[in-house]
Parts: sequence; C-alpha cells; structure tokens
Amino acid sequence: MSKLNYFISQGISDLPVYITDVREDFLSSGGEAIILDLRLFDGGTRRVSLKLPVSEAQSEEQRKFLREYLFAEVYNMLSALGGKGLSVYHHSSCAGLAELLEELPRAFGVGLSRKSRVGYGRSVNVIERMLDSQGITEPFNIDIINGSAPELPEENPIRADFAARFMKAFDGIGERILCGVDIGGTDIKLCVSVRGKLSYLKEYDWFPALFTRSRQLIEPVRLLVRLLRARAACDEAQIDPALVGKLDKAVNEHVSDAEILAAVEAAEAALGDKIRGFDGIGLCFPDVVIQNKIVGGEVFKTRGIRENPEIEYEAEFKKLMNLDTILSEYCAPGAKVRMTNDGPMAAFTAAMELIAQGKAAELRNGRFAHTLGTELGSGWIDEKGDIPEIPLEIYNFIIDLGSFAARSYHPDDLRSINNFNTGIAGTLQKFMAQNGVFRLAIKASQENGGELYRDLIVNNFIYEKDGGVFVTLEPKDMRKPLLEYLMKLCEANNSIMQDVFLEIGRSTGVTFRETEHILRPQTKERIMYGRLVKAPACFALIKQGAALIDDTLRMSVADSQSAFTDLMNQLNEHPVYTVAQFAQSVGALYYGNLDS
Repeated sequence: MSKLNYFISQGISDLPVYITDVREDFLSSGGEAIILDLRLFDGGTRRVSLKLPVSEAQSEEQRKFLREYLFAEVYNMLSALGGKGLSVYHHSSCAGLAELLEELPRAFGVGLSRKSRVGYGRSVNVIERMLDSQGITEPFNIDIINGSAPELPEENPIRADFAARFMKAFDGIGERILCGVDIGGTDIKLCVSVRGKLSYLKEYDWFPALFTRSRQLIEPVRLLVRLLRARAACDEAQIDPALVGKLDKAVNEHVSDAEILAAVEAAEAALGDKIRGFDGIGLCFPDVVIQNKIVGGEVFKTRGIRENPEIEYEAEFKKLMNLDTILSEYCAPGAKVRMTNDGPMAAFTAAMELIAQGKAAELRNGRFAHTLGTELGSGWIDEKGDIPEIPLEIYNFIIDLGSFAARSYHPDDLRSINNFNTGIAGTLQKFMAQNGVFRLAIKASQENGGELYRDLIVNNFIYEKDGGVFVTLEPKDMRKPLLEYLMKLCEANNSIMQDVFLEIGRSTGVTFRETEHILRPQTKERIMYGRLVKAPACFALIKQGAALIDDTLRMSVADSQSAFTDLMNQLNEHPVYTVAQFAQSVGALYYGNLDS
C-alpha cells in the first residue's frame, strides 16, 4: 500500500508534501503503470515512467490528490522541456485510470485559445509561442493510448570542447566597446567595457509586473542602453564637462527617467556623429528566450500587460518579443544583440570563469546554475556545450502537493503558495528566492508568537488589508529592503530566519531531484547567483537544508572567490558593487561578444 492517506493528512496539517517523495512512494508501492513520452523540439523523446495507486483511491479527496499529482508530473515536464506533443501509454483496464487520463487534455486546455487557457494550460501557451517562432503549424496535443510504448533509441551523450567553443568570447575585448544587461524583476543591472576596462555599472530599480503595456518594459531598457552608449562615447570624444557630469550622475545615482532622458538627449546632441554604437550587446531577460526572441509571455513580469482588458495580449506581447531588434539600433554596423534567459546566462557566466582558470575540463558534464533573486532562475549548458532551446521554467515546477491551508490565500498574499501567474499551488515561485523568504518568514513568525511579524508591520515592510498580508510597494517599493532586513536577521543568528533559510535549502534539494528526474543533466553541481546567496550565513543554511533532501548535490556560490576573467576581476575590485550583484551583467557582456 502507498502512503496516500499519510500524504493527505500532511497536507491537511498545512505541511509540505514533496512531489519527489510521492513519486518515489508510488513507484515502490505498485499501482497502475503509465508512460509519458514527450516529443521534443530537437526531434528526440523524453520518457518518464510513473505509477498511480488508482485502486486505493475510494474518496474524492484521494482521487483529487492523485489528479493533482499526475497533472503536476505533466506540468513540470512541459514547463522544463516544452515539446511538440505528449503521448500517454497505459495497459490498464481500470476505469478509474481511464477517467483520470481523459482529464489531461482538458486540464491543459488542448484545443482552446490561449486567452481561454487557465492554470496548467498556461504551459501550453508558452509551447505554442515557441512553435510559432519556429514556423511549426501543427498544434500541441496530448494523446491517450491504450497500448505499448515504442522502443526508444539509446542516447549517446556528445561532449563539447568547451574551451574552444567559448574562448572566442574573449576575442577583441581590448579593442571593443561592449554592453552587458541583466534584467530582473526588481532591478536592471548594466555594465560597459571600454576597450578592456570595466568602465560603467548602472543599477535601476523597477517593478515590471505593474506595467500594462509592452512599451513600459521596453523603454527603460532602451533608455539605459542609450545612457551608457552616450557615456562611453564621451571617453573618446570631447564635449562640455557639465554634460558629462550629468551623465555620470544618471549612471551612478538613482534618478528619475526624465532626468536620465534629459542628460542623454543633451549628450547625444553634443556628440552628433561622434557617438558610436556598441560592438556587441549581451542581454539576459527573465522569460523564455529562443533564438534571441522572447517567446514565453506567461511570467510575473508581464502579468499587468497580460491582464490589461484594453489590449489584445498576443499582439502586444509581440512588441516585446523583438527587444533584440529594438536594441540593435544602439550597435555599431555589423554588431549584434545576443539574448538569452537569465538562468542560462548564469550558467554561461560560471563556465567562462572556469575557462579563465584553465579548468575547462571541469565542464565536460556541462554547467547548471540557479539565480535566487526576485524569482528562481535556472540555466543549463549541457555536455554538448549547448544552451538547450527549451522553456526551462523551473520556477514553475510544482514541488508541494500539500500545505492545504496556504492555498486559501490570494496569490499576492505573502502567505500564499499559489503562483502569481497561473494560480497553481505549490510551485517553486513561492518556495525559493525572494517570495519564498517572505512567505516562510511570516509563517514561522506567526507560529512563534508573532514578534517578527509585528516588527515588519511597524517598520512598514508589510501591511494588512482586507484580511490579507502584502509587501509594501508605495510610496517606496520595500521588496529589496525587506529581503535585506530578513537576511541580516539570519546573519545575526535569529532562529526564525535560520529555520527559513534551512527550509529554502530543503526546497533547493527537492528542485535538484526534480531536475534530475526530468532533465537528466550530467553535472551534479549547481552554481548559485543572486541576492539570497550573497550572505555566507544564509548560503550555508541553504546548503545544509539541501543536503537533508539529497546529499549528492554540490553547490557553490558565485562570489569574489569565483572571479577569474579579467572583467570579473575588475568587478571584484569595484568600490561599490560586488560580484554577487553584477556577475550576470558581466557574463552578459562576454556573451554579447561571442559573435562580434
């Protein structure tokens, strides 16, 4: 017998029920066997074998749990890999299994319009946009087949010469002017290398989820690239020092868009034809990026646009899709904008630093990285040296099938485990990164007398409204200050926050097991970037918690000890900014130089 009733009782007690534990129990306990064959974009097939104890499910509560488990397995596969279609094979005469499988196409909105799809179906929206971008007209489908699955060819991993492949990112750095852009959900970070010198770094705070039009996402990025182009041009062309001073203020301080624009326009007018474009722009964007095009459209950053009733979303999103083309205006003739997701950029950045150490051999199994900031980003360079052109939306993985009480809150409520974009419960979005810290801190505080919770309200980090609990956004966005405050408490040995980061670590361990299950990367190491891991005490607890779930996982943090390329070493010596903050933008700069 499986632990089905035990898992449900854990959920009722508002405790997490990890999908990895459920899968392991069901596979070892018997039950009805099914095979999921996902047809991949590259022509291959990813096969997953599962078992479902359908005969044990006598109550609606038990059937509901099995339904959510099966849907989670499929959803995680689609969120990670995309795919052209899914075939589900079974040999069972069990009526309960047949009914359950027949629900799959409906649950994922197969045959519906993108606008009509909700919940799990949002993963199909991403797949369809990927198919559109590649000119594939055949729609995604889920086929239920009572019969045997075909034999699959044996996979033979091909390993790349990483050094030969990526060394060209160093070529010509000393003669070129390059820009790297790291776009996140809380801020944008940019850097410029002028003929081998890391000359300018810019941090810009924003909250894109509140935007209702694509131009509100596009224009700040365009403006910041213009700003740094103008400032770099002033190194090689003489203009009024007062204008240069205004540019420096716009680069080094948090000033309004209007003030930035005024400084840029004045400098551009003074420079005239002496202004030159970048020799390459590398950019990472927090959404699915395929062949330099943003094709996802279901992320938190575009929620305000997606929910705007005054626009047709698909048409509006296509404007954002071409961000690379828009920014190419600020490149020199023949230069390119190279763009990928922020996760793969983290993996690429880590690979570049190893190559600079002369340790390319350590990349033979590929590189896997996570960014723990506003959201969880994930990046993978496989053993072939490729960034697989797949969604890799690991932050959407459903890892918790329990915590029933936490499902009752609105997704914006800090106590909720419901996804901001889909409403689906138990996704990594609420278990790792910034939102995970906020949620777990409030839960732990309320379970331990509420002193920390009251402190956060008194200090205006959070507020209560209509029975909900929310992070303060006006008149000042408190997300970043709140995270910094909670991390400092952890560093000061606050027991509640120590437990929070230990729990973040457990979620990291479950994430590792789930990526092993679906993606099967050769590497067992994860390189961690982002605000959550920059404090040694917090990172140590994350590592400790992860080891409680899977002690084969190896984690390291991208910090000053991992700076080996020339530009990263220059960043490491910067008087204001750190490697933990700006590593991705420096990595993006190298990425933009690959084809220059």
